[in-house]
Amino acid sequence: MSLRLICISTTVAACVALAACGDDGGSGAADAGVDARLEGFDQPDDICPGAAHCAAAGDGVLHVGGGKRIFTPVITETFTDENMDGEWQDTEPYVDADGDGKFDAIWMYGGGRAANAVETDLEARAVAFKQGDTLAVIVYCDAIGLLAGDIDEIRNDPRLAALAVDHVIVGAIHAHDSVDTIGLWGPQALVTGYNPAYNARLREGAVGAIQDAVAALTPATMVIAKTLILNEPGNPTSRTDRWNQDLRDPKIFDPTLTIARFVRTDAPTTTIATVVNWADHPEVSTFGDDNLKISSHFVHWLRVGLESGIPAGTYTNPANAEIPGLGGVAVFVQGALGGQIGSIRNTAPLDFNGVPFTDHSLGHLFERVLGTNLARRALEVLRAEGETVSELPLSYRTAKFHAQVQNVGFQVAFIIGLLAPHPLVGYDSTQSVAPGNEPWIPLRATYLQVGPLGLITAPGELHPELWVGGYDGSWSWGWPMLDAELPNAPDLSTAPPPPYLRDLVLANPGVRYPVLAGLAFDFVGYIVPAYNYVLHPSSPYIEEADGEHYEETYSLGPLVEQHAHHPLLELAAWRR
Repeated sequence: MSLRLICISTTVAACVALAACGDDGGSGAADAGVDARLEGFDQPDDICPGAAHCAAAGDGVLHVGGGKRIFTPVITETFTDENMDGEWQDTEPYVDADGDGKFDAIWMYGGGRAANAVETDLEARAVAFKQGDTLAVIVYCDAIGLLAGDIDEIRNDPRLAALAVDHVIVGAIHAHDSVDTIGLWGPQALVTGYNPAYNARLREGAVGAIQDAVAALTPATMVIAKTLILNEPGNPTSRTDRWNQDLRDPKIFDPTLTIARFVRTDAPTTTIATVVNWADHPEVSTFGDDNLKISSHFVHWLRVGLESGIPAGTYTNPANAEIPGLGGVAVFVQGALGGQIGSIRNTAPLDFNGVPFTDHSLGHLFERVLGTNLARRALEVLRAEGETVSELPLSYRTAKFHAQVQNVGFQVAFIIGLLAPHPLVGYDSTQSVAPGNEPWIPLRATYLQVGPLGLITAPGELHPELWVGGYDGSWSWGWPMLDAELPNAPDLSTAPPPPYLRDLVLANPGVRYPVLAGLAFDFVGYIVPAYNYVLHPSSPYIEEADGEHYEETYSLGPLVEQHAHHPLLELAAWRR
C-alpha cells in the first residue's frame, strides 16, 4: 500500500502546499498547545486486576465466551469493467440503483476498485475473558484497518459499559478485499473512499459480537499449542514458500502459528472459542484476475476449517481421512506482518490434490487453499501437542502514548479530511504544518495475559525484526538475510540490541506462548525500524527510495520506531 495513491495527478509540491495549510481537517479537535510529554508514558493508565473498577481477582476461575457478527456490505450499484483493468473509470457504465445520477460504489483497497460482488462474508469475531471483577474482550474485524475514531466508538459504546466490560482490544485482520474503512482508496486521487454508514455497520457488528461473547461466558479450560509454519515441519532451514515469505531485506520474520482453544470446564470436548495467531498479508486475490469481490481472504477459510474441520481426501494427510473441526468461534489475530510478510510472489501452497498451487491469477481459490492448509496444520498440532492448562490467571495493563506524523502524505490526508476520524494533538492548528509544528496522534497499546498466553498489541504493521530480533540469522528459515547488491541495503551492525519485544513478553511470569496482535487500536501503517529507514532524496514519502523501501511511503516517519514501538517495549517490561 502506498500513499502515492493519494497524490496521483498532483505534484509533490502541491502535496507539500496542502500539508502547509493550517487546518485540522475535520478529523477531531486539535490541541493548539504543544505538549513536550507526548512521547512515551510514565505508567499504564489502567491495570486489571487492581484498579478500582476491577479490584478483586476472584476465585481464579476463568470464564470465556465467543461471539461473531456479519457486517458484509449490501452492494446495490455495480459497474462494467470494460477495459478489464480492475478499476472503475468515469467513462464506464454503472448501475444507478437509486437514480441519483452518481455511482454509489463500495470502494476497496487500491484506488478506483469498486466492489461488484461478494466472495466471502466480512465478520467481527470476539472472545471475552472474565475472572473476578476483570472483564476483557478481544474483537478482530475483517477490515483493511481501523483508525482511532471508529475504534473508540466501539470501545466506548454504552451497551458495553452496561455489561461492565473493563477493556476491549479492537483489531483488524488487514483484508485487502474488504471495504475502504480508512479513506485512502476512493474513486480517484484526493477523493475519500470512507463511507460513514458502512463504518457504522462495522461498528454495530463489532459491538454485537462483543455482546454475544459476554453473554456466552462460561467456566473454561485452555488447550494451547504452537508450531512453525515451514515447508518441512521441524526443519528450520526448509524455507517457507509453501506458505509465505518476507519480501523485504533483511529476511527476518516469525512463522509461528499459535492456537489457543478454550473449552467448557464441564464439557471438555465442547469448544467455546479458539484464538489463532499468524502473520501474513491477506491480499493474494486483490492481485488476481477476479479482484472485484468482497472477501476476507485466507482468514475466512482458516476459520471455517478450524470450526468445521477438513473433509476426507482434501490433502495428503497420513490417513487421508477427515480431520474433525473444533466448533465454537474462531478468532484470527493478525501478527507482525510488516515488511510485506505475505503469500504473493512465488508462494505455492499444496492444493487439494497435494500439488503446489502456483497460479496466483486464481486469487480466491489460492486464498481457500492457503486458509484450509493453515487450518489443517493448526488442527494437527493442537491434536498432537496441545497442552491443557486449567490455572489461567487473567490480567491486563494498557497505556496511552503519541506518535508524530512526519509523513507529508499523511499530513495531507488528515488536513483535507480524506481519512477516517482521528484526533490530532501536539501542534498549533492555526499555523502551517511544517517541521517544528507537526501533528501527533494519540495511540494505545495493551498487554493481556491469560495463563501462559501473553499478548501485546501494535497499532499497525510491525516489522518482525522489531518483534523477534533475529539479526544473527536465527529467524530467517533458510532464506538469505541480505542481498548485498541492493542499493540502500540495511546495515545490521546498526540494528537495535536485545532484548526484543518477544523476549520481553516471554519474561512475564508464566508466559510460554508470546503473541503479537497487529493492527490493534489503530492503523499507522508500517512501523519501520530506524536502522533501515530510507527516504527518497527528493520526493520523500511520495516515491520510495532505491532498494527495498516501499514501506517508508506508508509510515508515520523516521521516528515511528521510537514513538510507536519503544512504548510497547516499556509496556511489556513494566511491573508493579
